[in-house]
Amino acid sequence: MQISAKNQKQGRVASVIHGSSYSQVAVEQTDADGVATGSFIHAAIPVDICKKMELTKGNIVTCIFPAATVIIAKHD
Repeated sequence: MQISAKNQKQGRVASVIHGSSYSQVAVEQTDADGVATGSFIHAAIPVDICKKMELTKGNIVTCIFPAATVIIAKHD
């Protein structure tokens, strides 16, 4: 798979919890060598998509962050 987004982090699925509409997926980030960093990314995705992707603990995934959805606020 190739994708043009530069804002990407690779990791390993730590847990998947299915709710009624959304699945909560926790991904532990890994460094360039695939070693766990101890930092996590949490995502909520539709249950049907999660099941179709067969996401389970241990899967290696890439989290992609479209820049259009990022808002930064500076505190004085």
